[in-house]
Amino acid sequence: MIKFITKNPLIILCLFEFVLLSCNKNESIETTPPNLSITTQKTSSLLLSSTSPPSGSGFMLGVNGHLGDAPYVQLPASKQIQLLNEMKMKWYRINLQTYADGTIKSESRFLELYRAASEKGVNLLPIIYTRTLDLEKTESESYKLGWELGSNFAAKYGQYFTHYDMGNDLELKLLIKGKTGKSQNHYDKRKTNVTAAYLKGMDEGIKSKDPTAKTMISSGWVHYGFIRMCDWYGVKFDVVAYHWYSDMERLAPTAPYYIPDITVKLASLFPNKLIWFTEFNYRYKEANSNTYEAEQNAFIMQFIQKCKNNPKVQALLIYELLNEPYKRGDEGHFGLIKWVNRYTVYDKTMIANTMTIK
Repeated sequence: MIKFITKNPLIILCLFEFVLLSCNKNESIETTPPNLSITTQKTSSLLLSSTSPPSGSGFMLGVNGHLGDAPYVQLPASKQIQLLNEMKMKWYRINLQTYADGTIKSESRFLELYRAASEKGVNLLPIIYTRTLDLEKTESESYKLGWELGSNFAAKYGQYFTHYDMGNDLELKLLIKGKTGKSQNHYDKRKTNVTAAYLKGMDEGIKSKDPTAKTMISSGWVHYGFIRMCDWYGVKFDVVAYHWYSDMERLAPTAPYYIPDITVKLASLFPNKLIWFTEFNYRYKEANSNTYEAEQNAFIMQFIQKCKNNPKVQALLIYELLNEPYKRGDEGHFGLIKWVNRYTVYDKTMIANTMTIK
């Protein structure tokens, strides 16, 4: 997730591009022992049917979650999926850490979540982290590493997924300091080609084992130049996965960006791709904590309507399901569900109630 915080309007446009940093959602994992009883089973023995969204299913809503972070370990998978059902959400995007051979590290926890999701018609969207990507490798070496991870993962778990999110915020390590990310000239060319080769290998590796798979590449803010470079390189991904937050929505129409509607911009840049917003939410402000839920509710409902108005936008996934109170800044407040007593008693935020009612 891309983060940006400043209170000085004179500094915003000067510093925005190179102050944007990735917030790795696995860095601040609170160590809490699981309270769930899980029986480990081999994937091959759980041939559950994948929950495939019907063709032409129209606009879909979803939310992000985490497989291993404390709140998601403590709240049973069945309860998480129940909350999605109540908000009429069909997609649950989750981060999956793997070993080099593509095996999910918390496989038993994933399988429990999958069982709960498949019973309720919820689709899981895995983030496959590019754990073997090495920017010092050659393009041919990078392609091979990406193919191996993608093919191994799809061979083991292809029956559980229809879509695959390949990596997360990869462009941030490639962006040249002080550049916006809109143009291909704003990225380190050698490192970007190595990354594109890896993603090309991952895409082709996944589809070698799961021929009907739909793959996606992500970026955020105005870093769409990275996705365009992957497209030009020959990565045959199917979906543009974009990350968009309220500060970006506020600044995008202004100079030097002039983007009044990010959905229209992306549709014009990628006319042959579907668009999913795989992360979006309203930034938390400590100073406005008393009004935050009302502001968040208004922003989310307005952005949902904006996306519904653009037929190229197929899905919108809010970041995230559960508050993570041990994380600093807005990361601790993004949840649609807030804790009354940490990890035992929860309440819905205003937007969660709004979505439940609708």
